[in-house]
Amino acid sequence: MEHVGYRRGFPDGGLVSSMGALTGQIEALLEAGRPDLVLVPSPLEVTTDHQATFRSLHEALIARRRGGADGSEPSDDSSPGDLLLRVLCYEVNHPFYPDLLVDVTAEVEGIAAAMAHYRSQQERHDYLDSCLGLRRFRAHSLPRESGSAEGYCQLKASDFTTRSPAQLIAHLGGVPALVEVDSPRRVSIVVRTYNRPRRLAEALQSLARSTYRNVEAVLVNDGGRPPEAPEGFPFPLVRVEHESNRGRAAAAQSGVEAATGECIGFLDDDDLLAPEHLESLTSMLRGDVDVAYSDAAVVTYEPTAAGYRESSRGLPYSRDFDRGILLLDNYIPFHTVLMTRDALEKAGPFDLGLPAFEDWDLLIRLSRSSPFVHLARTTCEYRHFLGGAGGGSSGGHALGGAASERHDFEALKARVLAKYADELDAESLAGAVTRMRREAVLAAAAARSMLRKTQAELELVQASNRARGAEVERLHLRERDLMAEIEKMKTTRAWRLHET
Repeated sequence: MEHVGYRRGFPDGGLVSSMGALTGQIEALLEAGRPDLVLVPSPLEVTTDHQATFRSLHEALIARRRGGADGSEPSDDSSPGDLLLRVLCYEVNHPFYPDLLVDVTAEVEGIAAAMAHYRSQQERHDYLDSCLGLRRFRAHSLPRESGSAEGYCQLKASDFTTRSPAQLIAHLGGVPALVEVDSPRRVSIVVRTYNRPRRLAEALQSLARSTYRNVEAVLVNDGGRPPEAPEGFPFPLVRVEHESNRGRAAAAQSGVEAATGECIGFLDDDDLLAPEHLESLTSMLRGDVDVAYSDAAVVTYEPTAAGYRESSRGLPYSRDFDRGILLLDNYIPFHTVLMTRDALEKAGPFDLGLPAFEDWDLLIRLSRSSPFVHLARTTCEYRHFLGGAGGGSSGGHALGGAASERHDFEALKARVLAKYADELDAESLAGAVTRMRREAVLAAAAARSMLRKTQAELELVQASNRARGAEVERLHLRERDLMAEIEKMKTTRAWRLHET
């Protein structure tokens, strides 16, 4: 067990200013120890040191992702054991909703001894008393003999790589603090919608939580029922109404024409932005950088009796900018992108003749003159709803479902490829194919590694079950022998005398 804290020279109350060094030490410890389990203070804690510790672990795990094909998988067998890494968030002063309780009745003296190392904290507040009281409270739902218990929230490494810090706080039941940042340039977010009021409300709510506050929302209703104005929406809202459904490209172009911001982004009505999204990307649009994009967690939802639930979460599109690959296929979810108005005007309008792939087409034209910068951080969610869980006329995605479900999917993709075929020469094509093949090989290696480790865990569970089965069988035999002994005793004279 390795303890990161006072023994490594970090000042009490000063971890926020030492997060870079703390993150580096956590990375080094993860690399050296390759642990299966990491304990970290909950991000819901009120002290800045606890919050900074959680943020540093978040940064360390993101840094170790190494651009894998999926947020839950390392890129190769040489990567550390993050594949099956478990993270337990623990309570200090702020109770949360734990999903794991551990009986620590026998460890109370050890807890008190550990707290003795934090004398400076004890002088400020009797944390030991609070600590023991919280553990007594947690034991209330356990058997009577359990006097103390600790509560934990269980996470995986992939929870850190597919969620922003604010999204993790919300995932754990907290309310992220809205810390407004300097917002010099106005950002216009074009929101396309078509008859999905429930999803639209969630999308706009995610935008409303943005830490970047100089925002204008341009709501384009593409021929559907007029959506209601969100109550308490904090940003200026520009409405654009189409009398009939004109499609994705026309809705996007109408939004751009109505926007007044210096920077422009897009958000479909069933996707989400993390609070940090605009803050992160606007800070990158400096100098000669006109286009920046982040990562989006792809989240699949399935219907339930109560509505819908998350069934999978991954990070399949995380890739540094590669124009050669972009000319072959789009790997950049459109709502991860923020661009300057100047760059958009140079690229030209959306191609209204494309009923799908209008975003890919625009990105290719943007890449002709504007360098793209990739922020390898998850700041968005690309949501896919199965079986009508989307709550609207289209269960797949905004404005008509997933492009891959269209009957003309291949034909439309071929149109875009043909449109820019002269920009991909043989050498660039060979390089792009080589890079994609290498990534496929690494993804396969990661899958094999995951299978081996899962199989090893399964074998351990099976061995444990066999041992338990043998013990149960031994106890059954013992019970049978004892019952036979009792029956034998009942036939003896001593037993009959005892009965009289």
